[in-house]
Amino acid sequence: MATQTLSQLHRIVLRKWTGAAWEVMTIEPSDLGQDSYITFNLAPRKQSRASAQGTTETPISGTFDSLSASIEFLADNAKIIGKAIGNWAEATYASATSLAGNVVFGGADDLCAGGEYYSVVAQGICDDGSTADVEFTRCLPSLDGDITLGGSDTATVTLALNPIIYNAAEHSSDGYPAYTARLGDADLTKKVRLDVTDGTYKEEES
Repeated sequence: MATQTLSQLHRIVLRKWTGAAWEVMTIEPSDLGQDSYITFNLAPRKQSRASAQGTTETPISGTFDSLSASIEFLADNAKIIGKAIGNWAEATYASATSLAGNVVFGGADDLCAGGEYYSVVAQGICDDGSTADVEFTRCLPSLDGDITLGGSDTATVTLALNPIIYNAAEHSSDGYPAYTARLGDADLTKKVRLDVTDGTYKEEES
């Protein structure tokens, strides 16, 4: 089993490429419970070879038998749920607050935001540049579990990220990084940190 868990999350960043810039939504530490974590499975597809000496298995480079990831966060309001799945409509009436709006399921919309990708970056609590980052470059987030609203405790929501495997024929010019997932540094030549205001990695000042 190749399931891995990154605990002690600092922040979750969901980036959507608009064609000219990143549209950014963050799940901040105050929205991450003490037990929040990201779980991912990157099991490679394997090739079997049976011979007189026995059967061996070798991983096939660039392929996955299983690719999945999910995160948990606290949902104090509907907005954070709607933004996480790309399905939030803000209210426009005169006295509307930043939390006024709705999330509509079904109809013309779906839980995968109409097929629009998110790049999801999870930052560890020991945030030092990008060395603690986990990134899934193309995700179609969805809510796959139950949500309990109106209880004595704040609802905990599990968001399935549904990462997409990189395919050069389809994805090489879509504006997202040219890989499926990344653990650790975003740049090996200099220390960089994700700027959550514009969704880009920028060099750390010494």
